[in-house]
Order: sequence, then structure tokens, then C-alpha cells
Amino acid sequence: MIDYTSYKKIYTAGEMFTLTASDFHGFAEIRDGIATEVSTGKALSSKNTYATDLFFTNFYTDRVIADDGITLPNTESECNFNLNDNFDYKLFQFKLDKLRENNTYVYSRLFIASNKLPYADTLRYASVSAANTTDFEILTSDDANPQFKENIKFANNHFLSAFGYIVDATAQTNLDYDDHFSLFACTSSNLICLTGSNTNLEIIENTTGYESVENDLEFKELGGIASTKNNLYLADTGNNVVIRYEIGGYSNNDSALRNKRNYIELVGGYGGETRATKFDRPTKLAASDTQVAVYDSGNKVVKIFDEEFNYITRITAIDLRNETMGSFGFDPDFGSLYVVTYRDVTTKEITSRISYLYRFSGRNYRFKEKITLDDKLDNTEVINDVTFSGTDSNYWYFSTNKTVYKKFKTRPAEVIGKFRTERLYLLNNTDNTEVIDDTVTTINNRWNFNDINFSQAEFVWNLGTDFGDVPDTAKVSGLLDDKISSFSVFPSISSYDRAIMLTDGRLYFFDEPTSKAYQRVLKDVNYTNYGSQGFSLNSDSFIQQSVINTELFKVVSDTLTLKNNVIGRFTGKYVNNVLELDNYDYSVKFDKFLVQEIENLYIHANEENLTSVLNRCFDIIYEVQEKLMNLIKPSVDSKVQPSYTVNGIIEI
Repeated sequence: MIDYTSYKKIYTAGEMFTLTASDFHGFAEIRDGIATEVSTGKALSSKNTYATDLFFTNFYTDRVIADDGITLPNTESECNFNLNDNFDYKLFQFKLDKLRENNTYVYSRLFIASNKLPYADTLRYASVSAANTTDFEILTSDDANPQFKENIKFANNHFLSAFGYIVDATAQTNLDYDDHFSLFACTSSNLICLTGSNTNLEIIENTTGYESVENDLEFKELGGIASTKNNLYLADTGNNVVIRYEIGGYSNNDSALRNKRNYIELVGGYGGETRATKFDRPTKLAASDTQVAVYDSGNKVVKIFDEEFNYITRITAIDLRNETMGSFGFDPDFGSLYVVTYRDVTTKEITSRISYLYRFSGRNYRFKEKITLDDKLDNTEVINDVTFSGTDSNYWYFSTNKTVYKKFKTRPAEVIGKFRTERLYLLNNTDNTEVIDDTVTTINNRWNFNDINFSQAEFVWNLGTDFGDVPDTAKVSGLLDDKISSFSVFPSISSYDRAIMLTDGRLYFFDEPTSKAYQRVLKDVNYTNYGSQGFSLNSDSFIQQSVINTELFKVVSDTLTLKNNVIGRFTGKYVNNVLELDNYDYSVKFDKFLVQEIENLYIHANEENLTSVLNRCFDIIYEVQEKLMNLIKPSVDSKVQPSYTVNGIIEI
């Protein structure tokens, strides 16, 4: 199993570390217990905060609403002294650290990643409004001022129709400008290269051939595409080859190479499963800075090469006789390969589409783990992309033709959430139904189903129901319900991932937050504590009552500060038999939370048997920690009404 506690990467905004005596803003990583700046490798100095302590532990803010049985990582007996223990400063520190670790864990459980996805409050998308327009129309929509503008599918536009037949696509950010990106997409016969920003989109080329010095052949049948900052890989399924182009000029703004694609080499030709550099209909591709993976679909095997097509290994340990290949991708943080498949399972005449995650790691990707994902796929969903957050080492995504699923690496089976059509400024006409005269009927543009201001809607409301071809019924024209062709993310500004999503009728590009995309039952996101840095004793210290009480005070203070910042508990609701994060329950009672006198938390001059006395203090602290854990267990199907901010997102 991959050790996801061995490495962490997050964006910090000055609240967790200092660098050369100044608050550090930027990406921090921890390896072997040492925190450094990602770009330079310079060591960072820790601040005494709960968020800093959490970063150094094996814990993540990876709680899900279904976690109702959460328990402290260290038991009461592990925190207490044994009868035969000889008290010394090392053992004292060890036991205090157990209590501190419990506090940090409680802190980590006060956050749950939001399932109101995408979490971004501002989205940009490009579309076309008519069949004869030659340019994209770029719209900016946000929660305060949504633009619900209907558009046509790309396929119905005479000039941009190729975007309506995309088989696969990949995107890369610009190294100099956070809001600039390049999109490389393929239809079955065309390669399309596009550059974009928040205000402009430009098609650089739309070609049907290899366009190399050695080879001017046309593509026979394109099946997949992948990219890195420097390389573009293209699978010509019909010719059984994979092509490599150099595309550094798309991202580094070199004036001589700007927006140029240079043919480098190809690998392939027809061959069987054991032929290292031959294929039988290569389709799906994935690429990292050092490796490229090819799904040899005819042979049902994944072949791995380095970036220059030197053969490394092949992966056969995927049950592709019973499962359908979805997609795969290289985890940039842990060097593993994620493969997502799916199959239809029928139980009691009900067919469900089940998805599976294979994770391969180790030398030549020989280590395998297989995980059944809890996400409920529609029976018409087809998995098309696997991608990873560039700003937080614990997030990954997989997308289908219907939506995007957000996942934890540490807990891949559990559900965080999926992108909702209403937050993409689409109305999914298949989501809301009701029974009218014993007929299941799709409801469109109904005020009681869509939380949209009348003045901000560019369509007519409450015209009736859609009975299809039933006479004398009004068919309501809703917004375009797109199918997703591709989804990519890469680092943008601060703690945001730039998301690029291509659908049948829209190209989305927006900044999706990572560290901010949480609901919490905590007054403040982070605050000062004594924490793991607070222990000040050493082997030369003279251990006496006042010294011991000083150290006890630090742990007591941290515990009570933690308790005093909790303001409620999460609530959940069941949607399609899956428990989802809902709102908050503030009806929690803190009275008599600390039942003991405060004096019992410290030792006194006349008390003997030091370890027994300390156990009394530790028991009280532990009791508070246990009460906190019970306090923050979720309320399910709570009747508490939601309270939204002006941006439509529940926050504290």
C-alpha cells in the first residue's frame, strides 16, 4: 500500500510557517518530517498553530459525513502512566504528546470537504450562440450574478463544429501567466490546438495529418491524447502508433517557439500483448514528466514507456475481461498509476454501474491494490479522465460524460461529491421528476426545483411539463445539458487549481479552491496553540511541581481552546442511498462540559505518587477530548434549516 503520510503538499498563506523570519506564502511540502518550500527546498520554520501541527502528523482533513464512529487515535490507557513506570522527562513528553496528538486529530475532524461542487464561486465558460458565428463567446458567471444563457452545441456551428466531436483532450497551463492555458483536443480525424485566457480564445491549428519532415500521412483514427509541459502524445488507433510532439513553446512563451508543435518520433505498428513496442488499437494515454502509459485496447494491457518511448513494463493485472477500461493517470506526488474501470452488476433485477480504482506502484508498478468506489454512477455514465490536484497532495478526480467526481487519495473509496449541473449554470432536465397521472414526468424550469432569481434567468418559467410527444402539452426549453469530453486540472494562483472542462457545447475554465473548499464547525480556520512545539523540558531540567504544571497548562489550554472554538456539528441527508454532507446543527450543549474542578487538572505540593496524580490530570483532559468527539458526530436527516451566505455557500 502507498504510504500517503510520507509526503504532503499544500499552499500556505502565512499562517503556518516563516521563511527568513517572514511569514511564508507559497507551497510547502513535508518529507521525512521536514517542511520545506517546494520551489527552492529551503527549510521552513514552524508556527505554533493547529494547522501546522496537523501538517506534521499522519492525519488529514479527510473526514466524510458518513464517519459517525470517529474515535480518538490514542486510548486513555495509552495516555496514562503504568504503575511501574519510572517518571522522567522523556516519558512525560511522550505521554503529553499522546494528548496533543488527540487534540490535533479532533481539530482535523472539524472540517469536511464540501460537496457543493464545483466550489468556485466564479466560473468562466466559452460557447457559441448561433450556427454562423466564427468566435467563441466568453461569459463570466458567479453566485451573486449568474448568467444562465442558452447556447447551441458546437456540432451545430458551421465554423467550430469540430469541438462537438471531441474524442479526448488535455490541457496545460502557461508557465508565465496563471490565467493562460493551452488545450489540445482530438476528434477521430483532427488534432486541434487552442490557447486561451480569461478574456480570449484562439485556435492555433486544426490539422488532419502528422506534419513531420519524415511523414506527411493523414491520421487514420485518433483515439487518445495526453500531455506534459514539454510533450504531447497522440494515439493514432487506426495506424497502431503513438506520436510524440514537442510543445514547450505553448507554455514557456519563447518567441521563436511560441505556439508551435514539433514532431519528434513515434512508436508502434501492429503486434500482440507481449510485443513491447507494438499495439493492437492503442486508445487511452496518460503522461508524466518521465513516463507515458498506453492502453493497448485490442490486447487489453497497459504498456509503460519513458518519455522517449523506451519500454519499461506492461500491466496485465486489471480485470478487463469483466470490467470496462475507463481512464488512468500518473499521480505526480507519489509516482503511482491510477486506473479506473467500471462494470454493470445486476442484483434482484436492479442493474448498477460499479466503478473500481486500481493503484499500481513500486518497481515496474508491480504492487497493486483494488478498491471499489462508493460513488453511484448512472448506468449511462462512461469514465473519460483521471487527473490530480496540483495544489494539494491529497485530492484526485475522475470524470465521466455526465459529471466530475472529487476524491481523497487517503480515502479513495469514500464519496466527497460530484460537480452539479446547477453550479455549472446548466439545468439538468433529467434530475428532477415527478409522477403525474401515473406517468414519470421530467420537470423543467420549475421555481420549486431551481434556486435561481427570476430576474437573472434568461428563460421563461413554469410553462408546464415535458411529456415528450404527448399532444396538448407545453414542452419547456431548458438550458443545454452537455456531455463532458474531458477534464484537466493544474496549479493556478495560491490554493486554487485551474480546471479546464470541455463539453459538447461549452469550454469551462475556472479556479477551483482546495484548502478553502471545506465546511467547518469551527469559529476560526486556524489559531495559535502551544502544540507539538510547546514542550520546553530537556534532560537537564530540574523536574518539580511548578515545571510539571507549566507543561500541563499548555495541554489544558490547547484542549479548552479547541473546545471553545467548536460551534456545532455537521448534518447529513440521504440522496440516492448515499449519505451526503448537508448543513449544520447548532443545537449542541456545552453545559457541564468540564465536570471536574479546574484544580484537579494540576498537581499540588502535598500530593504523593506523581504518576498516579498525573493520571488523574490526564484522565480529565482525555474526558474532554472524548466529549468533543461525541459532540461533533453528525446529525443525519436533521430538520435544521440551512442558512446561506450571499454567495449561496454555507460558511461559518
